[in-house]
Amino acid sequence: MKVNKRIDELIKETTQVIDPHRQFYKIRFEDNSMDFAFQWALGCIRNGGGEIGEMFCTAAQIEDYNPDSWAEEWPKIAHRVEKRAQTAEAEGHKISAREFYMRAAGYYRAALTSLLPRNEKYMEWYEKSMECFSKAGALSDPEIELIRVPFEDTYLPGCFIKAATSEQKSKTIIAIGGAETFFMDLYFQIGPSAIKRGYNFITVDIPGQGILPAEAQFFRPDTEKPIGAILDYAYSRPEVDTNLIAAYGISGGGYYVPRASAYDKRIKACISNCAVTNIGKIMGEMAIQNQKAANGIKMSAFNVRMFQIMAWRHGIATDDIPGLLNKTSAFAFNPSLITCPVLNICSNGEYLNPAIKAMEDDFMQSLPNLNKKMIVALFEDGGGTHCLGENTGLLSALVFDWLDEVLKSEGINI
Repeated sequence: MKVNKRIDELIKETTQVIDPHRQFYKIRFEDNSMDFAFQWALGCIRNGGGEIGEMFCTAAQIEDYNPDSWAEEWPKIAHRVEKRAQTAEAEGHKISAREFYMRAAGYYRAALTSLLPRNEKYMEWYEKSMECFSKAGALSDPEIELIRVPFEDTYLPGCFIKAATSEQKSKTIIAIGGAETFFMDLYFQIGPSAIKRGYNFITVDIPGQGILPAEAQFFRPDTEKPIGAILDYAYSRPEVDTNLIAAYGISGGGYYVPRASAYDKRIKACISNCAVTNIGKIMGEMAIQNQKAANGIKMSAFNVRMFQIMAWRHGIATDDIPGLLNKTSAFAFNPSLITCPVLNICSNGEYLNPAIKAMEDDFMQSLPNLNKKMIVALFEDGGGTHCLGENTGLLSALVFDWLDEVLKSEGINI
């Protein structure tokens, strides 16, 4: 692909320094991390998580590089859209109400991207996002059912959408997010695409995700345990064909899901976007390469805020970003233990980095099942950025077309 000077510099930079959120084309903000977050939000439009006019109007009010400005502006549009939802619902316009509630949920959630959890508004905006999502779900067809999955001495929040209106058993995909996500994000990324293709859709926050750190549920290396609890829940649903359960993980979920697949054979197909076999190693490489890089990548206040939130999610002080190196040192697994078919998707931008490329290549080579596939999503296809968040249509096609084919190849009638 012919690139301009700015893109060429960013591509060169990403070969030197690991930054999964590296943006390769400017949409609105000079702050690369802020522009990435905006690009990710725009990717939710396809599945009802936003409207381009509302989002660009909001972005125009946000001060570049200022994480507080970001957190202040999104609730404003969320409130306006929520009011429209309430009016539409009161007047009996259920479809309009559903769409307004869904967008309001996405906007309230967007505010949390750069808001420290100790901020008094954090819980307020979280609860508003869930309230709007719940109302949208109740007005949806099929209904988006909010669920609580029993786990140890507590519950994990999520949602379940059944594929068929009848009571027939259907194939199912479990979607797990990354180090900064809420289960709602997975709905906006691929949920409706799953339903269109006849899959039940389940997405649940595991410890460390969503609001769970506020309940002292932090990220832990043994992700097969919380994901095992989600599988237990899936087995309890009469709509789920237990021979047709796939698991999909994005970003940090590229560790959480493959790790679970290595230990829990109820997962019949594993999709990573993209694979992370050793989170501590990647964290270490990020630190080392940042120090070695000729110019380095200076972290903006917005980027620092995101790392502070990640520290909170791992159970360490928000000002102890270096502590993430030690905290994630045990997050590793052996991919040769994964015996089910595997699809691994990696964005072009990430695959350019030698350390990430080496991890992806080693992951694929270590998988024992010959029914495995690696896809590098290209810049020219509009899918070159982290987890293809900017092109959920392409992502859905890659995931579900492969999944349909692999289930057939395994002799399963779908």
